[in-house]
Amino acid sequence: MNVIVSDEGFSPDDWTDGFVTLEDAANDVVALDVASDTDPDELIARLGNAQMVRVDFPSSADGRGFTIARVLRLKGYTGRLRAKGHVLADQYAMARRSGFDEVEI
Repeated sequence: MNVIVSDEGFSPDDWTDGFVTLEDAANDVVALDVASDTDPDELIARLGNAQMVRVDFPSSADGRGFTIARVLRLKGYTGRLRAKGHVLADQYAMARRSGFDEVEI
């Protein structure tokens, strides 16, 4: 079971609708799973009504996910943004500043 870290603390994952990769996404996708090398402009064009975007961090040294989150927020995305993968505890504040709502551990 995944644990979610947010400003409220630690909690079990409450997302039950699953995730679809950007390559497999259709118009009414509920949640997207995106890689750290995803072009944020392409992503925003294909979001549709997605309620959640989960961005992968393949390495704690890979900060491209922070850029994806920031661009999505600047372009108006208001759904849930989740970071998953190798996000260090010290990077939580940066994740929040860039637009993430939560981190999956």
